[in-house]
Amino acid sequence: MFSTDPITGASRHIGAHAVHVNANDIAVAGAVPVWFLCTILVPPGTNESELRGIMKEVNKEARKLAITVIGGHTEATYDLRHPIIAGFMIGESKSGTYLTAEGAQEGDTLLMTKTAGIEGTAVLAADHSRLLKQKGVDDRTIGRALRFSDRISVVREAVIASKMKGVTAMHDPTEGGILNGLWELAEASGRGIIVESDKIPVAPETRTISDALKLDPLKLLGSGSLVIAVAAHRKAAVLERLNHNRIRATEIGRLIRKSEGRLVYKGGIQRRLTAVYRDELYEI
Repeated sequence: MFSTDPITGASRHIGAHAVHVNANDIAVAGAVPVWFLCTILVPPGTNESELRGIMKEVNKEARKLAITVIGGHTEATYDLRHPIIAGFMIGESKSGTYLTAEGAQEGDTLLMTKTAGIEGTAVLAADHSRLLKQKGVDDRTIGRALRFSDRISVVREAVIASKMKGVTAMHDPTEGGILNGLWELAEASGRGIIVESDKIPVAPETRTISDALKLDPLKLLGSGSLVIAVAAHRKAAVLERLNHNRIRATEIGRLIRKSEGRLVYKGGIQRRLTAVYRDELYEI
């Protein structure tokens, strides 16, 4: 199992983000991330200490997940404003079987772990703290939001869910947030979808920052949350297992026949669920 993903929307902690985003892609397929490589592009004149800092983060976060960093490449690239890292992760499945987003079935319940916009919240706090303060966000909220970087991995909950009967598909929302992640799952499986957006949990820090910047937290970079499609009669067992392992999980919708459409209900008002073509992070 292979995965590759760049980190382009953040300028701080990109080493950590690269490891976790790529590990997440492996884990949602029911595999275990094992080896990691990365290419780092830096603006000319970048201090060597900055590069060392990025790689120290890569090493630290990889060790947390028992991942071995086996190689990579670095070069100076003109017209860059800040370093960019592209990761490549290799994973293994001991059972030899994998989950794909195509596996979601009509009638499945949709569960979501943690909260919306986790990675986006961390990036905004790290890269735009001055702007947030200008908009009236207090230091304590920014400080708590910075620690959202520790929540970006979904490997643990993905490993737990992948071993449970009734789980048909998993997906980790990234660009476009939870709403785009749900649309991607529906698109891949060829199913319709009903989402109760009022049930989607949003952390107070994410809500405060989003409100201050006039952003939609449901369309904000969503790494850190896992969407799980599970047969309706097995949802209670999956929720119980996740909660037992102190992983917050919430029922947010269900899959239906494609002919019935892709709908979002908010406050009783119905609208169509469509692809999010521009993450809210890029509005800043």
